[in-house]
Amino acid sequence: MSAIDEVVARATAGLASLEQTLGELSALRGRATDPSGLVTVEVDEQGGLIDLRIPESLRDVDARELGRAVVATAARAAATVAERRDRILASLHDRLND
Repeated sequence: MSAIDEVVARATAGLASLEQTLGELSALRGRATDPSGLVTVEVDEQGGLIDLRIPESLRDVDARELGRAVVATAARAAATVAERRDRILASLHDRLND
């Protein structure tokens, strides 16, 4: 294999790794439920809220408590996505530097 063939093969493999990583990153989702079960949230690959589930019967729940639960639960879901994203990017780094 010539030097140019090796460069092309390495670039092709790198591109395939990048495409795989982009697919994995765009598919990331994080879901978390408040410890009390009050809310469940789902976030996208950037940590943006895409689903919020709240039980229909909230008669005895203070609005501030509900707000804190939503924010804290969304933060946990986003942290899960961030951890997964870091692992995916570390894997890409390893593949590109082999």
